[in-house]
Amino acid sequence: MNKSYESKSAIILLYESTEFKKLDKKLNGQLDTMCAANSIDSKETLEVEMTYPSKVNTQAICVIKTDKDSDNDWRNVGGKYYNRYKERVDHVYFDDEMPKEVYDGAMLARYSFSKYKTKDTPTYASIHVEDADTVEHLHESIYFARDLVSEPGNVLYPAEYAKRINDVLSDLDVTVKIYHQAQLEEMGLSLLLSVGQGSARDSYVVVMEHMNGKKDDDTIALVGKGVTFDTGGISIKPGRNMGDMKYDMGGSAAVVGAMHAIATHKLKKNVVGIVGLVENMPDGTAIKPGDIVTSLSGLTVENLNTDAEGRLVLADILTYVQNEYSPTMIVDLATLTGAIVQTLGHEMAGLFTNSTDYGEAIKTSGEQAGEKFFRMPMGENWNKMTDSKIADMQNIGGPYGGSSTAAEFLYRFVDKKTPWAHLDIAGMAWTDEGNNVTPKGAVGFGIQTLYGLLNNSMTKHFFNELKIDKDMKY
Repeated sequence: MNKSYESKSAIILLYESTEFKKLDKKLNGQLDTMCAANSIDSKETLEVEMTYPSKVNTQAICVIKTDKDSDNDWRNVGGKYYNRYKERVDHVYFDDEMPKEVYDGAMLARYSFSKYKTKDTPTYASIHVEDADTVEHLHESIYFARDLVSEPGNVLYPAEYAKRINDVLSDLDVTVKIYHQAQLEEMGLSLLLSVGQGSARDSYVVVMEHMNGKKDDDTIALVGKGVTFDTGGISIKPGRNMGDMKYDMGGSAAVVGAMHAIATHKLKKNVVGIVGLVENMPDGTAIKPGDIVTSLSGLTVENLNTDAEGRLVLADILTYVQNEYSPTMIVDLATLTGAIVQTLGHEMAGLFTNSTDYGEAIKTSGEQAGEKFFRMPMGENWNKMTDSKIADMQNIGGPYGGSSTAAEFLYRFVDKKTPWAHLDIAGMAWTDEGNNVTPKGAVGFGIQTLYGLLNNSMTKHFFNELKIDKDMKY
């Protein structure tokens, strides 16, 4: 059956596909002639464009030949060609023979956070892919996370964040448990509360349960830092670029987005997500450098820098999720350190783990998603840098190796028999450059990696079978 196309449209075809041949016949061989003129047969990749073809109701036909074959490659194809034509046409059609990942890529590229613009709001070209309903639609989960990260701190504060999680995930049969300030005080999450004590906004913890596996299946814990705005507290940050600190909750947004994806696709897994939601402000009640606080685990922490706050939030919720759910695997995500940005720039996230097996599984999932991770070092030398002279530990480890000492701080709150990974995504949660599938702004980094990790781990006790590295000596 011949397709019909809207007049103000672009058609993206694969060279020699069924649709290519149909349109070429209609154009009396013009497409094939155009491709031959560009020596398409002698090249692995090529694209040629015909504008305003006389016998096809469209503005442009773009023929591509590509040797790319991964899911991420095709997402980039979708994003690249959507971006090329989005301002020229009202409709972008993709060849039926392209993998359906082109749809997710185009949809990711289509994202815009424009709710606060009162004029010049963007318009969007419609995206047409055969059987688009069969695509996993991960873009919807990433949109949710990007919206959360993009919101300004005066709009998305802890209580509002908790409400949005509940409003969206409860409709997906996720059990959402919200713990407010008074409850957290009774529960003993004093490290987390110490971060938010200088704010007029109460702190919250949100637990999201997706128990869709069998009772004896592994339980996987996803843990996220949710500092909705980070001034640095008494150790206040420089004013320049402080507005960027609205995205210091990017780790929690990745967890929330992953829970959305897991629930939307009804994965047969037992997954619990937990996020600590606080605002770090410097008023007269704020925690001071030198103060000592007792964590939920019972360990005491000397706070030497109130801008090293994210690890305090994570420490208490790591303890809580282990006490309550005994997970067989843990991964935490956080925009944790500037040191990781100094080391890896905005190219990769830092991966810290006690299990090489686990680290490789995360890296593989990340590669398939187009999210890159580099394994960073851990060990006794970095661990002892967090020793305190007057408490069990201190929240900074000195002037060097800041991302590794931060990871070691967290590892003190993890059962050493449990496979654990810490993903420092400080350089990846936000982009000032953008790419094929990510406009400038919030990225939603980590969601596709987490979803792929859980979706592709097919064995019943995959995570329980991961080995802990023998050289992790503590």
